[in-house]
Amino acid sequence: MMNRRDFIRSMVIGIGAFCLGGWQKLVRAEDREYYRLVVLGDPHLPVRVLQHPKQSDQQAILAAKNGVIQDINTWDDADAVAVVGDIVEQRAVPKEYAYIRQFFGRLTRKLWVINGNHDFLYKDEPKANGKPDLADAASWKRKLEYFRTFWQLPKRWYTKEVGKYHLIFLSAEDGPLPTAIGTEQLDWLTADLEDHKQAPTLIFFHGPLYKTLLDYSDSVNTKRAIAMPEDRLHPLLDANPQVMLWVSGHTHTPCTNASYAAVGINQYNAHTYDIHNDCMDRKQITTNSLYLYPDRIEVKTFNHKTGQWMPEFDRKFMVQ
Repeated sequence: MMNRRDFIRSMVIGIGAFCLGGWQKLVRAEDREYYRLVVLGDPHLPVRVLQHPKQSDQQAILAAKNGVIQDINTWDDADAVAVVGDIVEQRAVPKEYAYIRQFFGRLTRKLWVINGNHDFLYKDEPKANGKPDLADAASWKRKLEYFRTFWQLPKRWYTKEVGKYHLIFLSAEDGPLPTAIGTEQLDWLTADLEDHKQAPTLIFFHGPLYKTLLDYSDSVNTKRAIAMPEDRLHPLLDANPQVMLWVSGHTHTPCTNASYAAVGINQYNAHTYDIHNDCMDRKQITTNSLYLYPDRIEVKTFNHKTGQWMPEFDRKFMVQ
């Protein structure tokens, strides 16, 4: 029987092998003027059994998730995939990571990931009712470090350059709030934005920005549902007009929700808009694709069940 230490070592070696080939290869057509980035919201792999107790529903959801990977692999113009957190089902335990490894091992595009609250915040064992149980700070630290090691990240927060665009990937941390950013990371973000004042910037983080959704339930636009600390993020984003998009998950806001792609609602300040992404733990999955052109960003939503685009959710943001 493999013990926990041996399991972790084998998973790290395995994921490292994938990072050197397969999913890290950048496929790029030379005759197009845009870079296409597909965003996956909250995969919750393999499937949230507590929310979907019926075996038939679980199988249908797993098939839908596998179909997303198949679709992306057939898109010749898909350059990369970004996952905005909550990659694990619920508690970031070894069996979840085992499935994650084989799931993303089939992806033939570059992959960029960040963690969400479920990737670090909870104990290995659930409560008696099956729901996640809040862990302590030592467990948070251990699970965050394992996330970093598993994905072979030099640090949990990092940047990427795509042509003229500057992409920032942030890490949820510093529980017990699910979507908080720690002081060290905020200091790093402040300095990084100062160093890239002229670059159109996109920030990827698990939690959305405050009041970029309608108050459609008691759980949205609260401290547990938005990027925190809001009192520091707000002046920071106001002072950096190069930040065009904040790309988020966490709220599982579907495209059927009135505030999913309503620019007037999704606008955080004069220059920053939140792009909300629904979770993948559904029989019908939609994903957003960001098309980065030299003079604009176009956002389009694809329905993986019907195999069709949803033009009613198209958005365009001009680059200054």
